[in-house]
Amino acid sequence: MTDALHLRSIDRVPVLQMSQTVLYPRHEVFFSREKNLIFQLANINLTLEHDTDYVPYLDPFEGVTVLSEAFGCSVEVPFNGDPWIKNPLIRKNQEDAYSLKKPELKNDVYIRTLETLKYFEEKSGGMLRVGATDPQGPLDVASLIWNNQDFLQACVLNKKEAHYILDLVTEAFIEFYSMQYESLKKPAYPVHSFPLVDSSDGISISDDEAILLSPALYEEFGLPYLNRISDAFGGLYYHCCGDFGFILDQILKIRGLRAINGHLSPAELRPEYISKIIKSGVGLFLGISDREIGWEADSWGWNDEKKMYDSYYIPSAMNGSQGKGIVLVGYGSYFGYFDTPSMGREDEKKDALLVGASGHTIHRGPLVDISIEEKNAEFKHILEIIDRESKRMEMEN
Repeated sequence: MTDALHLRSIDRVPVLQMSQTVLYPRHEVFFSREKNLIFQLANINLTLEHDTDYVPYLDPFEGVTVLSEAFGCSVEVPFNGDPWIKNPLIRKNQEDAYSLKKPELKNDVYIRTLETLKYFEEKSGGMLRVGATDPQGPLDVASLIWNNQDFLQACVLNKKEAHYILDLVTEAFIEFYSMQYESLKKPAYPVHSFPLVDSSDGISISDDEAILLSPALYEEFGLPYLNRISDAFGGLYYHCCGDFGFILDQILKIRGLRAINGHLSPAELRPEYISKIIKSGVGLFLGISDREIGWEADSWGWNDEKKMYDSYYIPSAMNGSQGKGIVLVGYGSYFGYFDTPSMGREDEKKDALLVGASGHTIHRGPLVDISIEEKNAEFKHILEIIDRESKRMEMEN
């Protein structure tokens, strides 16, 4: 995977075939380090029981709100959901931006996060690498601190205040994540939204707010701050949800850009973006979007997930990349297969709501409760399709 994302020669395209289960309601992992660690270890063990190119690491996820919480935002955790900010610190009055101060290095949120990293390393006995907690980029954090709509308006009407917040958040980001990596004995890179790589040449960034800015605004309010972070950490691995094609030229200008992660679908990372990214010398970790995002209503049903993967995902990925510079996910994308807990009566399990490790509802389709033998056969099937597409491209060329 390291070679693939760095566009070096590989014997075949890597495929991450994942498995997961749910041992606790989603919200409980945010209030218990022990439960957070146990459910991650359970998913790692399930995944390593079947064929996969996945390499395990621990991701002490504190939520996308962690840095905004350090700035003073109040966080709420819904049942079976992720933390969110109900009341931003700044709304209509742009002058309130100047009341914001950079978090002290010994604030409660930083201390809590560092204690979690230490707990994960100690309890796993150094057997697994541990990553920094979810690194949300400056735009994402600013849009939590400053009411989203008002922040976007400020990027047009109150540029000075918007830059003040982004500058402050960028400084805090560099300090906070430098502290985390310095505290880890065996850090994982680049983590969140990417597979583990055997390289320390950059940090991952989530930049979902980017799709709400025009190319010119992104060049002004996104690019300079990501460049600073990339410079500080020796490179950048970039994630964005949504269709970022209209700002792809700007994203590719990020200094030290190593790889991009996106969800392949007609309404997100479109197939035509793939070759442009690879030709720019940037690696690509391709997910496959949830089917409600960008798919025609009657194209594939829930029971046609594998057909969609075989007939759309792999051919699109291979055609766009020519088999170079990409890492793929297997059936079920990042969530993969789902194994229901072996507790409770069968009739109760049948009617129970299944919520995956990322807070998404699990549909009872062809990826639930699959045997190891079936998973291995399907992994082999995926590799056969990749090999077939590779040979077809060789003949065409």
